[in-house]
Amino acid sequence: MNYRNKISYLLVRKLGLSFKEANKALTDGRVRLNQNLVYENVLVSTYDSLSIDDTLVQPEKDYVYYAYHKPKGVECSLSNQIPESLYYQAPEELKGLFYAGRLDKDSEGLLILMNDGHLYNQIIQPKYKVNKRYEVHLEKPHDEAFLNQLAEGVSIKGGTTLPCEVWAITPNSFGIVLNQGLNRQIRRMCFALGNYVTKLKRLSIGNVSLGEIPAGGHRKLNLEEITQLRNL
Repeated sequence: MNYRNKISYLLVRKLGLSFKEANKALTDGRVRLNQNLVYENVLVSTYDSLSIDDTLVQPEKDYVYYAYHKPKGVECSLSNQIPESLYYQAPEELKGLFYAGRLDKDSEGLLILMNDGHLYNQIIQPKYKVNKRYEVHLEKPHDEAFLNQLAEGVSIKGGTTLPCEVWAITPNSFGIVLNQGLNRQIRRMCFALGNYVTKLKRLSIGNVSLGEIPAGGHRKLNLEEITQLRNL
């Protein structure tokens, strides 16, 4: 269905031109993609601006992206019926944005907040397999067999988790990278193997890292981070 995102199709659908008129507009040098003249019937992404003569066919959208350190105790919800939700707890400039990378109330760490529905879907949909890195602390010490089983897959919720990368940090903590994202997956995996998670912190989503953002703090994503996320 890529043809639906090509210049000629957009000119036909949005301006009512015939395909012959749309193609002639291209060859006549009347079409601009991101302010640059374009002569070929190329694909137009959701992030591109498109115009013909002085008529704007698709405007460049004003997208914003933030990395936010969700504190423990904040509910990943935009409901105004929950006092602990992001609706009330997130900083003012993040209000009205939606979050990618849900964390349960007892966990903390990185969320990406944005107004870009296309990128949001890419991050949350399992088929894109976006890596998410965590630091996990346990009630009891782990051993090599425990970590190996996490890495190979654990039976939870009627299925087996996908293989993943796991490494020891201390006798009671480990790091893990997931690209699956089942509900409370890490906690359920550890419980199934006879241990309890006492602290869970997400450190990164794709190429975006939490870094030194304090709990409750946030920062804008830079252009490199945004571009790499869009190209995942």
